[in-house]
Amino acid sequence: MEGREVRMRCFTARESNPFDRGETDMNVVDVRSDLRMVLDSGPGQAYLLRRGSKVVLVDTGIAGQGDTIAAVLRDWGLDRVSLTHVVLTHWHPDHAGSAAELAKWPNTQIWAHRSDALIIRGDSYGSFPTLTHTEEEFYAHIAGSIPDAPPSRVDRELDDNEALDEIGAHVLSTPGHTDGSIALHFPNEAVLFTGDVATRQQGQVMLGPFNHDRPKARDSFRRFADIDVDVVCFGHGEPLRGDDTAQLRAAATADEVPDPLG
Repeated sequence: MEGREVRMRCFTARESNPFDRGETDMNVVDVRSDLRMVLDSGPGQAYLLRRGSKVVLVDTGIAGQGDTIAAVLRDWGLDRVSLTHVVLTHWHPDHAGSAAELAKWPNTQIWAHRSDALIIRGDSYGSFPTLTHTEEEFYAHIAGSIPDAPPSRVDRELDDNEALDEIGAHVLSTPGHTDGSIALHFPNEAVLFTGDVATRQQGQVMLGPFNHDRPKARDSFRRFADIDVDVVCFGHGEPLRGDDTAQLRAAATADEVPDPLG
């Protein structure tokens, strides 16, 4: 978490009573007053976007994050009823791991792209990513730390360029990381959630690792060239804010997509 404290309020479960579950430290980052990032005990990141008395969750982190999400809501003066939508950027278990648990909450709908929906439901198997030599050791190190995602219902299957009027978002299909990977643009809130097609590591914006189709993922990365937002939230890595969001546009318009692991 080094560096996040400089620009964003950052605290752990054990440092703030509403988040103390008596189990493991959970890092919670206030990106903005209406936007929080929760980092689980594995590699997962989940984002809660507050829209008045209702909340949209983008990705869930690994399995078992329901209590932590509930604690984040309580700190906002809200409860589980306030979570109306969980939108999954893709099927990988560090993003969809807690979808089945959250699907049991009173008002929650689970949304995902139609190409990944069968896998999230448990009706099909996802394919193994095509790893570069550089990625192989990295993947072996983290893969065993991620529990399987229990099958979850998917209430709505999303398509490219679909307008999600209920939550004020626009779907950008970004295949390549998985077939059904998506990014989400919330124009009124000026926030972009990239999913895993893009990442920010050691201050550099680049193509995300562990792709099923790397050339297609590079093409998808280009979709961020013309999006002007105040906050960019990555599937992994520290968000960009303000003028720093230009880093994503610069990477997306570069002669070659930044891909140091490729």
